[in-house]
Amino acid sequence: MTAEFGVLGTVEARIDGRSADLGHARQRCVLGVLLVEAGRPVTVDQLIDRVWGAHVPQRAAGALYSYLSRLRRAVAAAPGVEIRRDPGGYLLTVDPQAVDLHRFRDLMTSARAAESDRVAADLITEALGLWRAEPFAGLDTPWLGAMRRTLLAERFAAELDRNDVLLRLGRHGELLPALSAAVAEHPLDERLAGQAMLALYRCGRQADADEQYRRIRRSLADELGSDPGVALRALHEQILVASPSLDVAVAGGPPATATLVPAQLPADVRAFTGRTGELAALDRLLVAPGGDEPPLTVVLLSGTAGVGKSALAIRWGHRVRDSFPDGQLYVNLRGYDAEQPVAVADALAGFLTALGVRGPEIPPGTDERAGRYRSELTGRRMLVLLDNASSVEQVRPLLPGTGSCLVLVTSRDSLPGMVAVHGAERVNLDLLPLPDALALLRKLIGVRVDAEPAAAEALAAACARLPLALRIAAELAAERADVPLAELVAELGDYRGRLDLLDAGGDPRAEVRAVFSWSYQNLPAAAARVFRLLGLHPGESADVGAVAALTGTAPGEARRLLGVLTRASLVQAGRGGRYGMHDLLRAYAAELAVGQEPEVERRAALDRLFDHCLAAAGDPDSARDWIEAERSNLAAICVYGAAHGWYRHTVELADSLFHHLDAGGPVAEAVTVTAAAVSAASATGDRAAQARSLSQLGRLHRRQGRLHEAAATYRRALDLYAQLSSPAASALVVRNLGSVYWRLGDYREAASHYRQAWELYTDAGDKAGQADALVRLGLVDGRLGDQVRAAERFGSALELYAGLGDRFSEAYVLSLLARLPQHPAGLDRAAAELERSLGAVRRAGDRTAEAYALTDLAAVQARQGRLGEAAAQLRRALVLHQRIGDRASEAEALNDLGQVLCAAGEAAEARVRHGQALELAEEIGDRYETARAHDGLAAASRAAGDLAGARPHVEQARRIYADLRVHQ
Repeated sequence: MTAEFGVLGTVEARIDGRSADLGHARQRCVLGVLLVEAGRPVTVDQLIDRVWGAHVPQRAAGALYSYLSRLRRAVAAAPGVEIRRDPGGYLLTVDPQAVDLHRFRDLMTSARAAESDRVAADLITEALGLWRAEPFAGLDTPWLGAMRRTLLAERFAAELDRNDVLLRLGRHGELLPALSAAVAEHPLDERLAGQAMLALYRCGRQADADEQYRRIRRSLADELGSDPGVALRALHEQILVASPSLDVAVAGGPPATATLVPAQLPADVRAFTGRTGELAALDRLLVAPGGDEPPLTVVLLSGTAGVGKSALAIRWGHRVRDSFPDGQLYVNLRGYDAEQPVAVADALAGFLTALGVRGPEIPPGTDERAGRYRSELTGRRMLVLLDNASSVEQVRPLLPGTGSCLVLVTSRDSLPGMVAVHGAERVNLDLLPLPDALALLRKLIGVRVDAEPAAAEALAAACARLPLALRIAAELAAERADVPLAELVAELGDYRGRLDLLDAGGDPRAEVRAVFSWSYQNLPAAAARVFRLLGLHPGESADVGAVAALTGTAPGEARRLLGVLTRASLVQAGRGGRYGMHDLLRAYAAELAVGQEPEVERRAALDRLFDHCLAAAGDPDSARDWIEAERSNLAAICVYGAAHGWYRHTVELADSLFHHLDAGGPVAEAVTVTAAAVSAASATGDRAAQARSLSQLGRLHRRQGRLHEAAATYRRALDLYAQLSSPAASALVVRNLGSVYWRLGDYREAASHYRQAWELYTDAGDKAGQADALVRLGLVDGRLGDQVRAAERFGSALELYAGLGDRFSEAYVLSLLARLPQHPAGLDRAAAELERSLGAVRRAGDRTAEAYALTDLAAVQARQGRLGEAAAQLRRALVLHQRIGDRASEAEALNDLGQVLCAAGEAAEARVRHGQALELAEEIGDRYETARAHDGLAAASRAAGDLAGARPHVEQARRIYADLRVHQ
């Protein structure tokens, strides 16, 4: 009987492979504490503190004893496992290797002391494989939370160690996608950034490696006010000069001489490109396992049609054939071919002939032939390549009976039986990375790739970076040498046309449609229908719920059928239970849907999908995580719906998305969604929806700094609201139009619109609107030098907000009052209220409001003389504005940061920040921020002793301020 315990995920216990009943959450907390401290006593007080934290019930000790008694019974059957009372407290006796946490730590200790990188890589991979989810998933006490953070840090350190090892092994290509995702999650980690830079450089992407360095340098400056460390700077310098020290070390002597043995491998593929990571993974499989573990005999190379499985297998076979001195056998089983697949008996006959068995000696039956085949291979060191297998049954009789041979199988199917029954090691083959795709095109069509780099990238994307499709497209380009690549890309732009064009002279093995059809024709009918309907989905991926809605099936059935498609490599399973297809497969699936599904069925499928999305997004607060995960798909659905008649769905879905994206999502994506809503509402003549969408679109244009476009959009919305006699809605648009004029520096127009908004809000009895309009008018007064009038308006607004209980807006107005010369006493109150507001918006996940609150808090802290804190807040605000795409606010925050830095004596960085603000403000047409940037550059220049450099900026600032009639 065996026992296994886990905390690296849910707290669990498995005895003889069966889960033990550990009871409710609090009881599992007790076991979690004991497992962390396995072999060490834990006092009663420690247990109570770690299980209940600050909320200890009156009878905690009694409850604890009850939990421990139940846990004893739960693990009583496990050999060598005991929970007992010691003088020092309660102690769990258990083999540390039976607890995933302690096994993880032991494996990492061994890995860091390993004599070779290959051994270290295996040990770290095994250690990380123990993690199922976040530690103590579903449990939450202060102690567990702290321990969770500690363990996640250990895991991150292990991942970084593995990255270093894999980089030393030359597996940079394999590692790069994971590194890119990790860098996005940990943008300030210098060790991780260095690993990504090295991987990019070794993948031939020196410019991208340089940009990665610049990106972390900017992030460190913005977030921490520091520069990269010595090690990262040194690596960057080596990358810039292409230092040979960055190359992967190559070991090994001359190959052994091959003997006269079967050599059936096809010719190596011309212009083979990339796949360094996969080749390294295959190389690693040649290393003999230690201990009593039998040698690996089967490797499964799986991936979608046209991804280059056969080419890679053949390339690797030639690369390692000297490791197989007794020869190489090869057969194309044609498991997905339009012709009849190769019969197993025929494949065995071919192998026996190659092994020297004379025709009369070859047995007649399949089983007898398989037996003779195994006998002939006994004691031989051979490579057997079984290409294009469609099933385990097609492969099993061709497996040797000796560990001295290695079988490499390629298949579009994941063939789980090969792994489960025969212990095969699977290597999954994905699409070519873009640099490798371009390198392949360069080999095939030469200098045209470098002459038209953008078109070459577009061509690679149009071919979904499939080697097969790239080769076919290259043949097209070669035949039409006088046609620019850009024109060829344009012809390939339409999916259906793309499938027609990528037709290599009628060869069924090279024509993409035929290649895909070979996989499709082997599907069960239900799975084939799911594949067809997936081609209708406008987005790039779908979760199980969306697929269930699209196909009209239950989620469980949808998941099962997606599994069938995944095993056939017709869809790819991604993170978070999502499934997608590359472009060519999607085009093929859509073509099948049009050809085989009646229009009414296609329409009904998309109706169900749109209804599903509307229902899921109906409550933006509760659906926040779902919307965030589905953002790009929902945007695509909105655009598709507006273009193809799902107008109501588009308008309602876009409205939900706007509120989510406006709270911190990318502005550019929000523009796409909202513009689709405007189009859909126009198509139905729904003037109210059109006006609302135009108002939202104007706000987005304003945040992007497209001020004149924002003004025009707002005017269109106002015209519609006038027709609808909607003064309340008109008031908001008028107020927002005033803010456009404010940004443009036309304060007379800004004030006029703010006054008009105040009147409309007053007529409507909207006190919050009145307060907001008063604030805007006060800002205009302050900018024009009338501080007394500004204070009066702010005071009136503050009274209105107080009456409404709007503490967030109160905090903002308090900060405005505290910044006026006559109100310094309000600084402490304003800072306290802003800090409270900041916590609230962070809890709500509103990144836009968080950025504004940080900026306001920084202004108050600067007036308090807390310059370091103010600079830190502004750096955080800048990061948020940049992520969101709020360029107007970004320019303002840059100037604010420059002023704070200059006041703190950091003139050099202040000049940099004001320079960035100047460039951005001039680009978007914000004249006031342009003047502030010149003013700041002048101040920073004077602080640095550069009086001559300050003079032109002083003159520019004065000219703009005078033109704006602003008193500084």
